[in-house]
Amino acid sequence: MKVTIDSFGTTPSGEIVERYILDNDRGITVELITFGATIMKISTPDCGGNIGDITIGFDTLEEYLTKNHHFGSIVGRYANRIEHASFKLGGTTYHLDQNNGKNHIHGGSHGFDKYVWSAHVVEGKESASVIMQHISPDGDMGFPGTLSVQVAYTLDRMDTLTIDYSAFTDAPTVLNLTNHTYFNLSGELGSDISDHVLTVHADDYIPIKENSIPTEEAPLPVEGSTMDLTMPTTIGDIIHKKEPQILYAGGLDHTYVLSKSHDNIVRLAAMLTHPVSGRSLSIATSEPGIQVYTANNLDNITTYRNNVHVPKHGAIAFEAQHFPNSPNRPDFPSTTLTPEHTYTQKTKYTFNKVITSCNVK
Repeated sequence: MKVTIDSFGTTPSGEIVERYILDNDRGITVELITFGATIMKISTPDCGGNIGDITIGFDTLEEYLTKNHHFGSIVGRYANRIEHASFKLGGTTYHLDQNNGKNHIHGGSHGFDKYVWSAHVVEGKESASVIMQHISPDGDMGFPGTLSVQVAYTLDRMDTLTIDYSAFTDAPTVLNLTNHTYFNLSGELGSDISDHVLTVHADDYIPIKENSIPTEEAPLPVEGSTMDLTMPTTIGDIIHKKEPQILYAGGLDHTYVLSKSHDNIVRLAAMLTHPVSGRSLSIATSEPGIQVYTANNLDNITTYRNNVHVPKHGAIAFEAQHFPNSPNRPDFPSTTLTPEHTYTQKTKYTFNKVITSCNVK
């Protein structure tokens, strides 16, 4: 296993941002930067052995500073939405940064994706890790308690990238962390993902209102609905349907229920395949839900890596997390963290080739 470290630039405040490149000597590389604890780039081989970039990102730190939409970053303190940007905990009402209309999303306008994290490397024969750390002060974006967060990215020789999260607080707070990497397995950024095939191993999902807040009756069974992805389904057959849940989001932007109680068991959540390239990605997580987002807000105007324009539905994100608005929904698995407990999460991305007959040259 190889780890390469270099400088990726300096922020306007003078903080040095480092880049770490993990290489498992099997054609898979993962590039990370300390700004936002971000997965900047993942490259994997197709069925013909050609190495391709399968994630969306930028070439420069300046672009991450000015054009970032959580591409590849750690999202916190609270991934997804909190209705009315407020919640009650221990008899006190906390008011958060309103950055999604009247609601709060992804930790606010200056969430974890906007900080430079500290980092160090742990190397072994079969794997290598980059461990990143950040301290969020009491009152950060309105959240109570000083929070210490650690995220370890580990690439191994079994072609798996594991993200291990841990956190502790000095006062009761709420916490919901995720990584927000956007994937396009074709290796041709700028194409859409309509030809990708998706399976989500969930019998229930969280329906949303027009403002993307969960409905009162959530969760609901996927059986008999457009949201049923329990069998392999071509993404293009879903995201253009004229039915309310798809129209509200402009595609998929929904949490699928993997467990109705947070049992912390790592289970297979989803699989994405691209039949043409033969690439496959499986996601397993200890989280009770996974948000599936088909990049409904990309505009085909912003330039990304290699000066590429990415269209709407040009990628897909799998955000392992708790359910949206959980601090205001006692019927959902709790996101409360107290000083007596440590937050932990494990999410695994495994890269495979699934096509036995390959037409790629």
